Amino acid sequence: MHPVRHLQRLGAVTLFALAAASTPVQAQAPVAAEIHIGGIGPAVDATAFRKVKLLLADALARDTIAYFDVYGYGKEGGFSACVEKGLFAADGSFERLLATLRAVRVNTSTTAYNITPVDQCSYPVATP
Repeated sequence: MHPVRHLQRLGAVTLFALAAASTPVQAQAPVAAEIHIGGIGPAVDATAFRKVKLLLADALARDTIAYFDVYGYGKEGGFSACVEKGLFAADGSFERLLATLRAVRVNTSTTAYNITPVDQCSYPVATP
């Protein structure tokens, strides 16, 4: 290849790389979330806990979530869990689920509750 042609190609590649690097990256929609709800002395807010469980059960039935793992239970009721978006989930359904879960109001004097988006759930591994 002629040296000038090689420099032209190199310049085009460099220009493309600079343009790609300066393009703002759009935030991706979350594909997993950790859910924590539990009592903080008195028992967990039973109404809020029931709502969270019903929302998650409906999401499983509709394939909005394909993975649901409870990895801890609270002494005063509740659980810590991780959910992942279903492969065949309808567009925006996982984001609507998270918004609906965030809208659940709990009695803050008895219950700790939060929803945290994560990149993915950590899968339990069986130990021999």
